[in-house]
Amino acid sequence: MKELNIDQTLNLVSCEARELEQSSRYGGLFGIAFVTEGEGVLSCDDDSWHYEEQAIFLLSPGHPIHFKSFYRTNLLTIFFDPFRIAGAADPLNSFTGMFRAVRDLFSVPSFLRPKELRNETDRLAVTHLVRLIETELGHLQDSSRELVANSAALLVNLVKRNLPDTQRTETGTQYSEETDRVLSQVRKMLEQTDHLTIQEIAAAMNMSQYNLNKLVIKGTGETLKAIISRFRAELTSNKLAATADH
Repeated sequence: MKELNIDQTLNLVSCEARELEQSSRYGGLFGIAFVTEGEGVLSCDDDSWHYEEQAIFLLSPGHPIHFKSFYRTNLLTIFFDPFRIAGAADPLNSFTGMFRAVRDLFSVPSFLRPKELRNETDRLAVTHLVRLIETELGHLQDSSRELVANSAALLVNLVKRNLPDTQRTETGTQYSEETDRVLSQVRKMLEQTDHLTIQEIAAAMNMSQYNLNKLVIKGTGETLKAIISRFRAELTSNKLAATADH
């Protein structure tokens, strides 16, 4: 297993599929995996798909994957800090564009299905970028980190632009039952007291701030702070509309 961590933000891992499946090190991170060699069947939740070389699939916390390889399968996987994904709108984030694209990739209901790039030029570009990253991981040099980070950003954006269903649709977003329950509680609390802090909300829900924020990020792709700001804006807008009606 070859690994490279960049600024506590990106983790790049080149390994056999069975190594990744057996490792718990990256279980809490979102990732994009590129099959560099091999063929087999990938299972996740109650679904399974055939894969072969050049297949691309997404990895998400809470959705463990299992490989049944017909031939030895090797992967290059890019793992992303979930808190950076949720803060993709932060102008101080040097990876803003990439993390915004990652957030969009994980925002569609079918994100677990293996991806296939429609554009031949993009497929070739992805193949060469993956090989470049693997070469750098095998022989790290002073320039490797910047080269690998830039290559990873290109890979993410190439994957995103080939998938027509990655445009975020706020009104049609489908969340899990647990996420909906938590968001509903947050909204009700804000309706009763507008100036609640995250600490007060977490205490009322008998959760730590960290666990509450982590749950919201995993469920929505946004931080709790962003969710609260949006809810407050909606509540203010509704109050103004009601006042105007009278």
